[in-house]
Amino acid sequence: MKISKKYRGIVFSCLAAVFISVPIAFFMVIINYGFRAGFFMAFLKSSLVGTAISVPLANILIPVADKIVNKIVEE
Repeated sequence: MKISKKYRGIVFSCLAAVFISVPIAFFMVIINYGFRAGFFMAFLKSSLVGTAISVPLANILIPVADKIVNKIVEE
């Protein structure tokens, strides 16, 4: 199954947000909680919250960053 090209930006932003927020959540839980009982649930909760925050932000801020980069970088 393929998704229409018009949704490319949204799909890219969502995947980028997930690929960034989940590993960050993993390491932050290790740093702040450590590997002990309840680690998996803390990691899962942190990943879900991080993804819920980062997906909308990525969909708003990645296009803004792209416009800024296009203005300051020569073609």
